[in-house]
Amino acid sequence: MTILKDISVMWSLIHTLIMFLFLFESRYPKKKTLTITLITMLPLILVNFVLFVLLGPAKYGPLMLLTLSLPSCIVFYILAKYRGGRFFFTFCMIDTTVLEVIYITNILNHYLTPNSYLVTFIVRMAAYPLIELWLFKKLRFIYLDVQRQYSQGWGVFGIIGVSFYLAITLLMTYPTPIIERPEYIPVLSILFVLMPAIYLHIITTLRHQQDAHKMAQQKTILNAQVANLTARMDEFAAADQRFRVERHNVRHKLNTIAAMIQQEQYDDCLKFLAEYEKSLDKTRVERYCQHPVLDAMLYSYISKAQSKDIRLDLGFAFPDEIPVDEIELATAIANALENAINACEKLPQEERFIEIKVIQKPRFMMRIVNSYHGDVQFDEDDIPVSHVKDHGLGAHYIAAFCNKYGGYYQFSADDDTFTLLLNF
Repeated sequence: MTILKDISVMWSLIHTLIMFLFLFESRYPKKKTLTITLITMLPLILVNFVLFVLLGPAKYGPLMLLTLSLPSCIVFYILAKYRGGRFFFTFCMIDTTVLEVIYITNILNHYLTPNSYLVTFIVRMAAYPLIELWLFKKLRFIYLDVQRQYSQGWGVFGIIGVSFYLAITLLMTYPTPIIERPEYIPVLSILFVLMPAIYLHIITTLRHQQDAHKMAQQKTILNAQVANLTARMDEFAAADQRFRVERHNVRHKLNTIAAMIQQEQYDDCLKFLAEYEKSLDKTRVERYCQHPVLDAMLYSYISKAQSKDIRLDLGFAFPDEIPVDEIELATAIANALENAINACEKLPQEERFIEIKVIQKPRFMMRIVNSYHGDVQFDEDDIPVSHVKDHGLGAHYIAAFCNKYGGYYQFSADDDTFTLLLNF
């Protein structure tokens, strides 16, 4: 029955790698990362499997830190996009999770099926896929997002992970295997409960902090939208007042025009009409759409772009009924235009441009194109990645907004031009 033990050991090693890759982000493209991982980790796993078979669990356990954990830590540290506390916490969290499964199954097997490895085999075969399913469905996106947005404070978490790693390994193997020291099993059981609880608490706390930061950012955007609406209303009120004045004076101006015609002063009449047309233009307010929140937002950002000497190419055909929430759409567009203006500001004046086009048929679609310089990296969801603290949340908001309403988004960068497509 030792074949069951050998299979379960290999199963554990392979799934340790899989689980870690779920929560790990490399500095290199996926293909290169996968190639390096296979070239380095598969031989390392095979070597450690051979050592386990030759030495047995009791002798191999203390050596595992040096023969497996340390080499794999070095490999992935070189590959890692986020190093320091973020890397060590992730590495130790996955390794200690796997070690917990290994040690629990060893203890259960010792007491339940001491003459075979049936319990070890069955529990491990089922446990790792279930853990991976939970990691992929519930934790992966949140955890990767938190890693991208927060670079500070991970050192303490890394120390916690390393401490758990050392504690669980030493308690299980030193000075003798735990099955020879059954009086320590209650202490180990407490550690097995405490460790995942603390890991989940850390991740939940980081997530709550991120949510609070996003809420604060959205509050800032909403406050800006209120200010935009107020400014827009003031502009309409001022234009309305100018129109009232012109309407009051229109009778006198018509009499003046009639007198000029009667006196055959046609050139003076034409000049007077041209001046009158200019005064009427002052009563006109440029409207971009019939939806007040969207119109105010567009007015604000178009005015901001014009003040920065950004060349604009505009074309708006908003439908009478928008298929999504107007405020949320305005927030998404505001994020996109803010990013576009920031990118243009870094360029020489003659290279700055932003194109905004909206069509309503066959579906509501919007395209925002802007000039930029530099390289743009995208994550596995094809969302632009920012390495600047507190930046990059706007793109994630746009993606979440589209996913909420079943829409389609596409970020792309090509030939110094960045494009965002929205489709609902």
